[in-house]
Formats: sequence, C-alpha cells, structure tokens
Amino acid sequence: MSSRIDLVVGGVRAAELVNAYRERLERLDLLSPHAALNVACYAYASGCVHVLAAPGQVWIRDEDGGRPDDPEAAELHVLEIGNTESGHFALCREPCGIEVRVPLEQLGRGYALARWPQEDGSGRTR
Repeated sequence: MSSRIDLVVGGVRAAELVNAYRERLERLDLLSPHAALNVACYAYASGCVHVLAAPGQVWIRDEDGGRPDDPEAAELHVLEIGNTESGHFALCREPCGIEVRVPLEQLGRGYALARWPQEDGSGRTR
C-alpha cells in the first residue's frame, strides 16, 4: 500500500495505529523503544500493512490480485495480529466462519482495507 494513513483515517487514528505497531514491535520482536519507534515511523511513511492492519478491520480481495475461482476468501475480518517464527500474520475469520492465519505481506498484496473498526459508544471496538 502506498497511501498516507493520515489522509485515510485522520491524524489521531494514524497516530494510534503507529503507536500500536510500535508497541507490538517492542513486545513481539523485542526491539528497544527507540528502534521500534524508528521502524514504526518508517512503516507509517511508506503506508506499510504492518501499521495498517488491526483487529476489527474487514479486508476484501483486491480485484487485480485474484481470479474469480481463487480459493482465497473474498472477505476477511481481522481478529488479531500476531507473530510466529515464520513472520507476522493476521488471524482472520472468513464469511463462512473459518479462521485462518494470513501473512501480513499477503494481506497487503492481495487485499484492500474495506472497513475500519468502529467504536460501540462504550469505547470498545466492534
């Protein structure tokens, strides 16, 4: 993705996403706070999927990225973001209810962000 996040979601939400990514880098990748901030800021400036992806989002398969008979789900609801020895991933639920781990690189290449999580009035996202 090459769009500026702040133009898509506004400055406050963009800062929340960058800080969430910085915190994940510190916790999951064991980076120092300074290094994590540098990586998160670089990722923000380049529109990286690692910054964009967050629980509660809905991503749809990019029309250019797949064939109609492609076995990949046309829509994914992000449940959580995680990291394993094989890399960063999004745990997603397909419309049929199946949960799958999608590498973030694959999510960024083959899907487009369709909906951001919305707060339900109590401060929680739904």
